[in-house]
Amino acid sequence: MGWIIGLLIVIWAILYLIPDLLWHQLQWKGALGARDSHQIALTFDDGPGSDTAAILESLNTHGAHATFFVVAERARHYPEVLQAIVQGGHEIGLHGFQHRSMYLFWPWSVRKELEQGIEIIEQITGVRPLVYRPPWGHFNLMTYWVSHQLGLRRVLWTIAPDDWKPGRTAEFIDHYVTQLAQPGAIVVMHDAGGDRKATAQAVAMMIPQLRKLGMEPVRVSDLKPEVSELRRWWTWWETRFTRSWDIDTIASSLGGDPVLRLGYIRFPYPSITLSSGRTVSKGDPMGEIHFGNPALSQMSAGRAGGLRAFHAVMRSLSDLAQYVDEHPKYQHIEVVGGITLLDATSAIEKLGFDRVPVSGFRKWTMWVYLIFLMAIYHSEGWRTFHRFLRLHPVLLVMDRETLMKKYRRASNKRQA
Repeated sequence: MGWIIGLLIVIWAILYLIPDLLWHQLQWKGALGARDSHQIALTFDDGPGSDTAAILESLNTHGAHATFFVVAERARHYPEVLQAIVQGGHEIGLHGFQHRSMYLFWPWSVRKELEQGIEIIEQITGVRPLVYRPPWGHFNLMTYWVSHQLGLRRVLWTIAPDDWKPGRTAEFIDHYVTQLAQPGAIVVMHDAGGDRKATAQAVAMMIPQLRKLGMEPVRVSDLKPEVSELRRWWTWWETRFTRSWDIDTIASSLGGDPVLRLGYIRFPYPSITLSSGRTVSKGDPMGEIHFGNPALSQMSAGRAGGLRAFHAVMRSLSDLAQYVDEHPKYQHIEVVGGITLLDATSAIEKLGFDRVPVSGFRKWTMWVYLIFLMAIYHSEGWRTFHRFLRLHPVLLVMDRETLMKKYRRASNKRQA
């Protein structure tokens, strides 16, 4: 009897557990846009519904495109909405014939579920769906195999504001998406399954913000694909890191990829006295600066990469100064700064930062982290690894008064 139970567990793991771990939880080989693109995909699940038209209006008003993963059973009640989706230049993907978890399907019933859904969508719109997202992202072994046989590209997501949860406001959804937005990301929202008026309002709010961050909302099938599996894994990690540490991306006033990001922390180092005479003590409020990795990738290309990086950072510090001055979250910070491997002393001094050596455990952990990061995003990748080995992390710090005096006025002058 025991061997029978063991065999059933093995069969269950092969049919359900392992496929879901690979293709849902880890999103292995799932659709993802390239980090060196200027695109982001907005997607909507569970529709069509009574609020789909309002979401379409928000998209069409701003000239943006999206992908709608529809439940075919519901689509039969909203044929005119599906036709409006296609006429608006948007993409229709399959979410299933019914909204039911793939955990609940026998392996031999998956094909019928997908084929029924494709047939209904094609009958209503005349267009065969090319992309597929199972409800809740749940996979079993046959989901993967059958979708491949039917020519469906499997699509999950990188950003999920959970707009279906009660109490989610348009402001929350908008901030969640724009905070985590990065080139190549796929955002999942919902146009049915409840009241989605807040989602429609959030879409109208986020599209201008996404464009300000240098990203154009496109259909999933229009995404330039990410070819690096390592960058794909790093995107998964970075999205969660950004949300956990509440890091904000600062739009470039000159357009293009944002160069700097900023988070609020407490100064974690021993007390130091800066060249301005300001003493910074452990625990003081600090704005921690991070590089925007897509911009880092672009700037590292070619022999003049270092010079481009210097000028890009110098311009972006004006944007940072304005951001710090305007956002309540950063009103009480004492300093801004961060750890970098770009240890060019003269350039650092010209920018107005003090250079502070980093030692101990923090030095070596940051050294490993930053080398790994630069190898992923440097235009020459791991071929430059030996160059990074000679670099050492340094802490760059600038007090708030210096930041405002040196860069806030320059920002105002440029905008005048």
